[in-house]
Amino acid sequence: MPKFISWLTIFLTLCMVAISACRPQSTADQATGGTDDPTTAVGKPIQAEKTVVVTAFKTVQVVVTSTPTPIPDGGFVTRAIFGDAKTLNPLLANDPSSLAICELMFEGLLTVDPFSGVLKPHLAQGWTFTEDGLTYTFAIRRDMTWSDGEAITAYDFYFTYQALLSNKLDSPHNKRVAGIASIHVLDDHTVTVTFKEPNCANLEALTIPWLPAHFFVGPDMRQIDSFDFAQLADHEFNSQPAVVNGPFMLQEWKRGKQIVQVRNERYWQGRPHLEGIITQVLEGKAALVEQLKAQQIDIGTDLEPHYLPTLEAEPSLNLFKFLSDGYDLIGLQLGNPADPQPRLNADGTPNTKHGQHPILGDVRVRHAIAYALDRNAIIDAAYAGQAVTLNANVLPTTSWAYNTDLAPRQHDLQRAKALLEEAGWQMGASGIRAKGGRPLKLKLYTNSGNITRETIAYQVKKQLREVGIEVEVVLLPWEYLLDVLLGQTFDMVVIGWSNLGANPDDLDLWRVENDLPGRGLNFCSYASAQVQDALQKARTMPGCDQDKRAALYKAVQAQLYEDQPYIWIGVPRKLVAINNRVGGVNPAPWGIWYNVHEWYIQ
Repeated sequence: MPKFISWLTIFLTLCMVAISACRPQSTADQATGGTDDPTTAVGKPIQAEKTVVVTAFKTVQVVVTSTPTPIPDGGFVTRAIFGDAKTLNPLLANDPSSLAICELMFEGLLTVDPFSGVLKPHLAQGWTFTEDGLTYTFAIRRDMTWSDGEAITAYDFYFTYQALLSNKLDSPHNKRVAGIASIHVLDDHTVTVTFKEPNCANLEALTIPWLPAHFFVGPDMRQIDSFDFAQLADHEFNSQPAVVNGPFMLQEWKRGKQIVQVRNERYWQGRPHLEGIITQVLEGKAALVEQLKAQQIDIGTDLEPHYLPTLEAEPSLNLFKFLSDGYDLIGLQLGNPADPQPRLNADGTPNTKHGQHPILGDVRVRHAIAYALDRNAIIDAAYAGQAVTLNANVLPTTSWAYNTDLAPRQHDLQRAKALLEEAGWQMGASGIRAKGGRPLKLKLYTNSGNITRETIAYQVKKQLREVGIEVEVVLLPWEYLLDVLLGQTFDMVVIGWSNLGANPDDLDLWRVENDLPGRGLNFCSYASAQVQDALQKARTMPGCDQDKRAALYKAVQAQLYEDQPYIWIGVPRKLVAINNRVGGVNPAPWGIWYNVHEWYIQ
């Protein structure tokens, strides 16, 4: 509706107005807004000093605007999980289905910003920290309540983390809190956390959802320290959580069929517009796509790219594409796969028996492979074009640490051939290169049944043949591939890293201490003092200054780009489909449900 402007003429004549607010403030008046006089308080009566007689002829412009359309209230949104939830206790939830249900009912001190991936306050208003980066003090938001009306306080944080630190609960979060040295509640809305050592990933442990302390120990918070946290393992709360602090709460759980959650009328960010969320248990993504098309399911997340043409043809769906928080790669073995050895001896000294890969140990060969691969063609074949190339180990979505100065190694067969010849690998009559009588042959492993990775592997085989490298693709079940991978007995391997988060601290992948055949994550046997030192400094920097850490991470990317222990294929896009009857949805790279209390049925 357009705006209408009317002009109202107001004639004020001989109007006796006694309003102290119209006179200049006296010293006493000004004191109420910030005085050092402790006797002055808000609400203290102030005597009018004079009467003001106003005689005026005044024209006032009034802007009349249309009444905003009220947001519809009520209705249910439907979504799917694959396999039933196992528990509704957020401290015990570890499977995707349980986590999906719990995230709508329980919230924690900090959360991840859905657009940047950076940690930000949630139930906390903010925090301060000591210069050594060990102790953080958090201010808890006031005027928040649990769904039963009891106040949310620092004691709920304390109860939750004491449960995890007690070692009496088999929780997936136990390792996350292992770096916490102590927790102290200063008052209902202030808590301090001291860590054992400075680590910029420490705060990530403070995103764990809270349990309601009063529900378990009663009104006397002094009982927390004597509570037997082992009780939580089999508590009825795990299947019937009666008190929540999230936007929705459990109404019904039909095992193996569906879970119904209804709005929490006391949700601290505001009463949700939706009446609730219905989560149906489905067998797989194909069933989900069919129900999205039939408008029986409203929300579909993490859908594979090959569903894109089908979903784009559905007028009832809005589609969103985001880069995932992971990447696929080709790992290149730098150690000797015939005799894998730890990089270090038990006493930390260099192991002289640690060998080098007879082919891939030469960086020129690794660069040649990178130039020989047409990653765009691989992405078209493996992801239906729904991925972007990556040059090193930091995701583009982690924009603050991403190195934009690295030039992608473009598909360049001539440069690849020149590098191989420079390294001594000459083309033979068979079309396969050789050096000193040894043919340039490599085995490329990946897990069978993963169509995306199988496609990547066969694309690599085809493309490397063009420069005289013969590749044998070996497909193994995941458990057998894992033995080959960690055992370091491969030449090349196609795998991926996922759920990396916005903190680009992947030190454990590159530490020489983790070049440990059989169990180390540095399975490509990479060693770089520059990379390890920079990642260690970025991890332990007191105060975690983002600009200083970013400079270190960009230097690491440049070094990994040069050394090429991995050939990064790309970052897949994840596809989200939402029925257009659902309003208020604003999906972001790091989350969809963050504003679910604002959704509505339109």
